Amino acid sequence: MIIFAEMTNFLKIEPFIYWFIALIWYGYIPVADSIVYNLRNKSYIINRPKKFITLALLSVIFWLIFEFYNRFLKGWYYVGTPTQPSRCIPCYFAISTILPAVFETAEIIKGLKFFRKTKIKKIKISNSLLYSLVLLGLMFIILPFFYHSPYMWALVWIGFIFLLDPINYMLGEKSLIKQIKEGKIHILFSLFIAGYICGFFWEFWNYWAYTKWYYTVPILDELKVFEIPVLGFLAYGFFAWELYVLYYFAKLLFPRNLEKKLELR
Repeated sequence: MIIFAEMTNFLKIEPFIYWFIALIWYGYIPVADSIVYNLRNKSYIINRPKKFITLALLSVIFWLIFEFYNRFLKGWYYVGTPTQPSRCIPCYFAISTILPAVFETAEIIKGLKFFRKTKIKKIKISNSLLYSLVLLGLMFIILPFFYHSPYMWALVWIGFIFLLDPINYMLGEKSLIKQIKEGKIHILFSLFIAGYICGFFWEFWNYWAYTKWYYTVPILDELKVFEIPVLGFLAYGFFAWELYVLYYFAKLLFPRNLEKKLELR
């Protein structure tokens, strides 16, 4: 599928040029899933297909949140994207790959056990700290609506972590805070690196795409990783953490019986 997408994009064959990003990532994900299965004897597509489909659907919802912010902050814009609603379907398939791609890549890193023995001293987490983080996160995600500057993206990429992760922790769901408290941080590292691996491929494939996006990051914009300024690229690790936090917060919203049916545990 990756080879097919590359060939049709290079030859500019319609309608496949509009499906390039979706085809590339729906090629990447099965490759990553097969690696995960070989490393861990289990994977999303092979063992938990319902969870995989749910990840894809949630991915669309999560990314549309950031697209809503982009209407105010103008951090990127698209070129070559079809304007007719019927031809925009590839766009939704493309963004449906974001969450599965990051999670699959993180599973590979976990399966390779690079950080399995990485631990820190257990930390006490006070309620006052949790409430402070929630208030700080709330402020971070609200301020961009009042100050329409690309600089505000720095707040968006960490705001949902500060806001939602303490809530996940307090309600007994998986969270980054719980892992830090217990001194087990291999998942944090795995996600962080997965964000940069996926970020590299997002930018690499976007660079050659017919339908692509450009950035408006105002700082050091001459230093780029393909199309993205270096400072913008640095956000990918935090973006992976944010996806993790958003997923487990969304999981809290599912009724218990539906959660079991979708194999979201």
